[in-house]
Amino acid sequence: MTAGSRIRDWMRNPSDVRWALAQMRQATVVSLANVPFLPAVLRASVLRPAGLRTTGPCLMYGGSMIQGQASVRLGTGVFVNFGCYFDTVADIVIGDHVFIADHVRILTSTHETGPSHHRAGALRGESVVIGPGAWIGSGVVVMPGVHIGAGCIIGANSLVTADCEPDGVYVGSPARRRRELNDLPAAQQWIGEKADFRDREAMHRLVIPPNSEF
Repeated sequence: MTAGSRIRDWMRNPSDVRWALAQMRQATVVSLANVPFLPAVLRASVLRPAGLRTTGPCLMYGGSMIQGQASVRLGTGVFVNFGCYFDTVADIVIGDHVFIADHVRILTSTHETGPSHHRAGALRGESVVIGPGAWIGSGVVVMPGVHIGAGCIIGANSLVTADCEPDGVYVGSPARRRRELNDLPAAQQWIGEKADFRDREAMHRLVIPPNSEF
């Protein structure tokens, strides 16, 4: 079969043509948004035709990929570091002041289990939600359908396969809750609206670990 005949056969299916044109348009927009000289504060606006939406100013560094026909919704003050991947077969919703480190992958697509000769069956999408204030570490993979609660920290290189309750540290593959984040009495003495920077002992205990050489 020649290339010309393959193209003619492909063009007989309008849905395939529309999908291919949408992919080409999205890939072109993403490529333009990843030029090195584009300021990080403008990149989210440039990515709007690729399905990205924001509610306020965001910082988004280069090398990111958006792929799919759904949307990425960023809250105000979101930070996205280099080389992140957003799989938008379903929507991705990211709350205010979320920090996403480099090379994070957020996935929304999976397949039904097919028969032995074709295990990857029908494609389906499951939305991902990341609550306000969360911090997603370097190299984290977030699987389809996961909800990460507000104020969570996800440790570097973790694989998040299930929902994460708010205000906890999750680490591992699969990620498990390792520590609560609201039980920090020393930090509360000098962080927040009632900060007291005069309490040097509390600051020393928080910043310098026990048995430190310093």
